[in-house]
Amino acid sequence: AMFKFSLTNNAILLIISILMLSISSCKPGEGKTATPGVEGTGDLAGMILEDIPGSNTKYARRLDAAGNVHIEGFVENDKKTGQWIEYTSEGDIVLINHYVNGMLEGTSMRMSFRNQVDLRLNYRQNKMHGSWTAYKFGKVVETRLYKDDKLEGTARTYDDRTFKLKQEVEYKDGKQDGIFRYYDEEGNVTLEYQYKNGEKVSGGIVEPPK
Repeated sequence: AMFKFSLTNNAILLIISILMLSISSCKPGEGKTATPGVEGTGDLAGMILEDIPGSNTKYARRLDAAGNVHIEGFVENDKKTGQWIEYTSEGDIVLINHYVNGMLEGTSMRMSFRNQVDLRLNYRQNKMHGSWTAYKFGKVVETRLYKDDKLEGTARTYDDRTFKLKQEVEYKDGKQDGIFRYYDEEGNVTLEYQYKNGEKVSGGIVEPPK
């Protein structure tokens, strides 16, 4: 399902700066020393590469059938580096990634309708590492933590209508380990289980408070 949501002030400033960068970088020949047309290979196949003066970095872009920028970013030593942005055919942002030496690194944001963030996650050397947050209408609907591509710590799910906490699950090394709790709309725990190394060891239905 596609999520819609509004942005915090900091996120709005980030998106505006990204849009300003993408608008300025879409002007062929401005600040470039090479004529567009050199095609990349491998992971950069179909990319138009242009030299950036005074550096080893190239500006890379792939155009859609209508000639609009579909994907753009930077390349150094034939590897993706820095910020990369993917757009829809209407020009809306779909995905913002960051690379170091060809590998995903740092914050990634996936967008939906009109550049609204619906997923924000973090990478370390191509693996999900750190916080993972999904949004709907600007509200958090799910949070997770990852360590080297594996779930770690507490994952929380929120009701997508009331945005109240609905479920908590604890993980260790990618497996359920610890408490599983399910909440009703009043915030009472209705189910509680204890897991160890992916196996349920105890728990059940919790009687509502009187």
